[in-house]
Amino acid sequence: MTAQAQLRQAIDQQQRRLRAGIPGDCEAAILALLRAWDRQPLALDPGPSSGLVNGRRLADLGGNKALQLCLESGGDEATASVSSSDGMDGWGERHLRECGRLAEAELVLAHCETGFMRAVEDGDGTFGAWIATKRAPASWRERADFDWWAAWLAERHEPELRALRSARPDRETSDPGHDAYYRRLAAVHLEMMAHQLGYPADAAIGGCTVQTYRDVLGRLIGWALQARDRGEATTPRSECSLVAALAMALAVEPAVAARAVAAFTLDGEGAAYHAAVPGVAAAPLVRVDPDRLVWSVHGLTTEPLLFLSRELRRRDAQGYHNAAWRREAVFRQDLYALFGDNRFVTGANRLELRRDGGDVRTDIDAVVFDRKTGTLGVFELKSQDPFARSTAEMARQRDNLLYANRQISGVLAWLNRHGADAILARVDARTAKTFRVQKVYPFVLGRYLARFGDGPEPDRRAAWGTWPQLLRLLAGRPIQAAGANPLASLFTHLTNDVPDTGPPADGPPYEIALGVARLVVYPSYAAFRTSAAGKLNPRSDSCSRHQG
Repeated sequence: MTAQAQLRQAIDQQQRRLRAGIPGDCEAAILALLRAWDRQPLALDPGPSSGLVNGRRLADLGGNKALQLCLESGGDEATASVSSSDGMDGWGERHLRECGRLAEAELVLAHCETGFMRAVEDGDGTFGAWIATKRAPASWRERADFDWWAAWLAERHEPELRALRSARPDRETSDPGHDAYYRRLAAVHLEMMAHQLGYPADAAIGGCTVQTYRDVLGRLIGWALQARDRGEATTPRSECSLVAALAMALAVEPAVAARAVAAFTLDGEGAAYHAAVPGVAAAPLVRVDPDRLVWSVHGLTTEPLLFLSRELRRRDAQGYHNAAWRREAVFRQDLYALFGDNRFVTGANRLELRRDGGDVRTDIDAVVFDRKTGTLGVFELKSQDPFARSTAEMARQRDNLLYANRQISGVLAWLNRHGADAILARVDARTAKTFRVQKVYPFVLGRYLARFGDGPEPDRRAAWGTWPQLLRLLAGRPIQAAGANPLASLFTHLTNDVPDTGPPADGPPYEIALGVARLVVYPSYAAFRTSAAGKLNPRSDSCSRHQG
């Protein structure tokens, strides 16, 4: 049996042990987990060395896994008890930590499957794993970009949040202004979540528009924050009553409100789906029985729209797929917002480029023309779903992104034949009568991903990058009208920017406890060999012969 298969066995055994340790009162266990989640989410970070596994420190790796085990044990004859010295809250914090370690081990196993890591086993349940390549997983860079984007949005809205907090009404009063205050607070939280969902407000998926989902989420956030500030305990609520309150508050049909609530809810059916990617999209609502739900302030205020998009994809895969094309328009509008000065001319829609016979050869998703310099930027926009659920899904995203190689080749060949002025004439005929295109700069922008460690090489005639990377290079500000040649500068900066998300070159090993088994992760094969664990007898598979 290979080391990977043995590690899988150890992970499965630990998962069974944790499931068996769920207290007999499943509802009380879920509430304990949510209290721990809401009380100290950052304290649940598995440790300072977890960057070896994740590329960066991540809090709450095992939250959805912990809830999955509780929800899946709900139908079992659970008999586990909690000691009086430990208490339910102590059990909840410990269970979250152990599920975090379990999630880390799952990530190590996934890294071994892709070849990023290699592993051996010494025969007594101790595993050694090491980073075997200098190419970081695409997911590391994706997470770094995603977190930067979230932090940038939070920084932009911090003054508004601070002003609101200073004006928070006394929780002991029943001032009618309370509801208005918490609606404003929820609206700021929603603005800070702009990076999580790329669909326009009127896109309909799963029986509701995106705007309806946002409205429902806003009310839930406001109510949850108000309950927290009042010191109310986290308790289950009647689903019917919650739906009725939302329908009345938002003036929508109860059936519509019910569909929206369901899309923010984690239940036994979807628990494994949402736990598949550790550390992504904590559950906003959790079903504790057929008629009652409980909310999590942590889940409602971190990545609830990302949870929504994943749940909509699970519930209505066809509808989600059919609406995906609408994300391009949102991406294009975000891009054009950076070129708002009158110096620039932008195209309203995607441009189709046809062959002489009339059939479509390729298209251009966005066009920006600089009147001052005569430069033309042509953009291919790729709107992926963030955080692929499997290696196979990540490979499909890679292939979709790198299809831009063919698109760039097609665009440049068309321009060589017909001239860039033909593009400008289609974008703005009036501008084309006065100005001529002097230089063309091709760009490929991924909403979340733009670089992979495998697959074909990106076409170097274009500048490749992600949207948060572009925002970072521009310091989050629109293109300055006074710049000498903004498109040329952007092309150069994006081409030369290499985000530092590579594997750590050295550092101490990181140990992950898996019940009676343990997994020790090293930054390199050399570190593995020079450690005490390097004395392992690598008899389980041929991985040990590779030195990274």
